[in-house]
Amino acid sequence: MLVPIRCFNCNKILADKWETYLQKIQEHSTKNELEKESQYIIIKENNPKTIEAKVLDELGIDKICCRSIMLSTIDLTETLTKTSYTDFSTF
Repeated sequence: MLVPIRCFNCNKILADKWETYLQKIQEHSTKNELEKESQYIIIKENNPKTIEAKVLDELGIDKICCRSIMLSTIDLTETLTKTSYTDFSTF
């Protein structure tokens, strides 16, 4: 799946925020933070936000529909462009 241009529910533009989203996650993530967040977290009021939640707040993505799209999108663009088309030459 390619990066969605707009939110499917509210029609807000998301594609222009995708690159920034990925860059900020890489900047904020360190080995210690990733290890902490990989553990099971019980939801409490004083529970710290994950790196992704902090970045989405910084980008101004507040609605649940937009947040779910940004969190669940897997960018396959690089994978698809690395495909070898020599396998299909037999057809």
